[in-house]
Amino acid sequence: MSAPDGGAALTATEPIIAARLSRVAEKNHRPGVLGLRAAPRWHGGGFAHRGVPVTVAACPSTLAVWEALEARAGGEWLVVLTPVDEKDLGDGILAHLVDGRLLSPDPWAALRAAFAATAIEPALYRVERDRDLAMGLLAVLPQDAITPAPGGVLTRAHALTAVAHGALGISADSTEIDLLAILEWSASDGADDTLRRLRDAGGEALADVMTEWLGERSGLLAPVVAPLLRRGHAALLAPFGLIAGVLTGEAPGVEKARWKLEERYGLALDDAVLSAWHRSVSAATATTLDAAQQRAVRDAAERQITELGIESLAARSQELPSGLRARIGAVAAAIGAALPGPQSECVDQDAPLVRVEGLAAVERSWAEAGRHTLAAGDRDYRIFEAAVRLVRWLAGESAPGHSLPRALARHVREDAWADDALTIVHRGVDDPACAEALRGLIGVAERRRRAHDRGFAAMLASAGATDGMPVVENVLRETVVPLAKERATLLLVVDALSMAAALGIVRDAIDDGWTEGGPDGAETRTGAFAVLPSLTGRSRTSLLCGELREGTADTERSGFLAVLKATGLQARPGVPDPIFHKKALDAVPAGSALATDVANAITDTAGRPLVAAVLNYVDDTLHHTDPGGTDWTIDVITHLRALLKAAREAGRAVVITSDHGHVIERGSTRLERGALYGQRAHGELDRVAESEVLVRGPRVLTAGGSAVLAVDEDIRYGAVNAGYHGGGSPAEVVVPVIALYVGDRPRVLGALQPVEPEWWWGRVQTGEAVAPVAPPARKPVEEAPSLFDEPASAPASATTAPGGSLADLVTASPVFVQQWKSSGRLRISKEQVRGLLAALLAAPARELPNAQVAALLGVAVHQVSGAVAQAKSVLDVDGYQVLTLGAGVVGVDEALMREQFGVG
Repeated sequence: MSAPDGGAALTATEPIIAARLSRVAEKNHRPGVLGLRAAPRWHGGGFAHRGVPVTVAACPSTLAVWEALEARAGGEWLVVLTPVDEKDLGDGILAHLVDGRLLSPDPWAALRAAFAATAIEPALYRVERDRDLAMGLLAVLPQDAITPAPGGVLTRAHALTAVAHGALGISADSTEIDLLAILEWSASDGADDTLRRLRDAGGEALADVMTEWLGERSGLLAPVVAPLLRRGHAALLAPFGLIAGVLTGEAPGVEKARWKLEERYGLALDDAVLSAWHRSVSAATATTLDAAQQRAVRDAAERQITELGIESLAARSQELPSGLRARIGAVAAAIGAALPGPQSECVDQDAPLVRVEGLAAVERSWAEAGRHTLAAGDRDYRIFEAAVRLVRWLAGESAPGHSLPRALARHVREDAWADDALTIVHRGVDDPACAEALRGLIGVAERRRRAHDRGFAAMLASAGATDGMPVVENVLRETVVPLAKERATLLLVVDALSMAAALGIVRDAIDDGWTEGGPDGAETRTGAFAVLPSLTGRSRTSLLCGELREGTADTERSGFLAVLKATGLQARPGVPDPIFHKKALDAVPAGSALATDVANAITDTAGRPLVAAVLNYVDDTLHHTDPGGTDWTIDVITHLRALLKAAREAGRAVVITSDHGHVIERGSTRLERGALYGQRAHGELDRVAESEVLVRGPRVLTAGGSAVLAVDEDIRYGAVNAGYHGGGSPAEVVVPVIALYVGDRPRVLGALQPVEPEWWWGRVQTGEAVAPVAPPARKPVEEAPSLFDEPASAPASATTAPGGSLADLVTASPVFVQQWKSSGRLRISKEQVRGLLAALLAAPARELPNAQVAALLGVAVHQVSGAVAQAKSVLDVDGYQVLTLGAGVVGVDEALMREQFGVG
């Protein structure tokens, strides 16, 4: 170690003084005066050394030294800190000092003592400004960050790790300092401030050594970590890592952007460094940073992109919001180009309205958008997911609807799904170009829907009594009662629930463990016709009375009880009636989920085999909320989740139906009409516009058995509301009839085939052709002797690598083979795992709904979580989540999977 130079005097600290006192004490000196050649600075008070009081005096002059000596108390150590030369002090003062001279402070000795070391690794002290480094270490190390040196030797790694933990806060839980730890720290609040405090408190020597060492700990990223930390830009390490992903290759602007970063921050960049930087930060962002840190890193990256002027390159990013916006913009452009021109208004609306090549371009751009890591949780992405579904629907030939039964089936199996997608698309986006594409799509889709609605209404008018077709007044006797005779049943009448609104509710219920069955043994989902006009006082009363009736809640109650008595399902004497309207449902005691009478009735399966509850939430939204902005789930509708939970625990089956549907207010026109029945029907029979239909017959419950119903969704007869009902569109007239069960399927219910139209899940490109991908038919649950069957063949993965698909490479990798061996007994096959991966990798956003996963694996939807847990035991290496199971969806992290299984 070098001797002190002739520059500024060293500043003594308590550890340095204590180390010198220890060396003096080892020579058996009694407490006296210790003179140290040091700067006359001392901001602390006295302290004790080995039980002896220590007073420290900062003495800038000979006179100050004399004053300190005169003030010294007996039995203590006096430590004099002075820069005065010994010649100037004189023999009189030197005679009072230990060894008769000024001693030089030794910070390295203090470090040895602090770390309980007997030696110091030369790599630590053989540097320029070694004393400054030692002083800096002593200045910044908190006592609780110091642990004894292993083997008594203070190594460079041990000392600098203590600084990283104690002064910078890197991996404060004492884990190893590596690149991931450095990245995580750099993304924390105040990383740049801790660097600045380190430099201020510990000096330039320590700061330079630390930044060099942290660079060494960063492996391939040393050329970027050390320069950024040296300049105090730790907070830019992660944001620039995300930007690095767009700075490789030969794209226009890449070379200039690299040069800007190199010049501004002193970096040395090449493709290898940039790729490693991007991979490391992407992995850390996905697996280590919390949501707030992820947002902060992405926001910082976006600001740097603007500052660097490389917005055009950011469109290539798979992690940054600007990259997702650019990809969604490409989807919007492809949709705009695929849409038919104005002449399509005059063509057959059931014919394909989007050409194959147009759909192929949309699918290509949509697949690119789906690869973005932010896609799944992005609002605009969800809106364009619905938009792409509409494009697929328009690209296909619509199902025929030339008879009322066929029109009913088309609405249930196709148009209601299109309505659901339209509702989401109508919510709109901020970007003007994207909004313009959506407007064009809405126009084309609504023309087809309007044609279907008018055709439906015309057949409704000519069908008379709708003999032989499912109608609400028969649902109770023909569907609910037979089910209740086999298994106790809960009938949920959700007022104004349209077929489109029911889709989300049923998805939620299935994700919650229910299985859907086909009413009356059907294998397909069905609906029923509301009473006309489709108003509560007519249709709901008829539904609950089991016959055409008009009345109030009291009428519904008496009619429902009469049906129960007539069918032998009446409640045992002395218990409350098994039908509950709003007031009874809302009488929930504090702390309970359900009203006491309701909960008791559902539990009483023997005494009340059929219980009915009327939920008004959807109908209420039509007056004062926004049904178009509502995602209809079992949590949104008041009491619904609690009712379903109680029914499941009681072992009841459930039938969800409604009295009528609704249409949404989207800028309607008021027509002046008289003799109104609500806002979508009137009695002026001689005034029937093209957008209306005149209906007659026994199911038209008006004084004369006739009414004029609004058909087009953009007309009304009264004040503006959020939504309307009473008209003749299928969205208002067709009500869902959904049967749910848990466990064995009741005999009266059919084994339901997949209900989604094939275009709902997506299509896979093959060259310029576009082939639909539909979920394989689900096997009835009772046919499966165990949790899993051999799966139907899965679609080939759209993500391939040399030598086979990515799914093939993963399942053939040594890591997968080892994981499979160590996972114990599995009821899932390797082929099922491969098929699941292939389907997930082919899906937009790399995720699939539980219903489709169930179809792929050949299990019931409520068994998906168990099946995925089995797959996760193999695919989630070292706890990193390659497979994710979220709210109704299963996803795969492709980048992490490539890394974990070494198939990048």
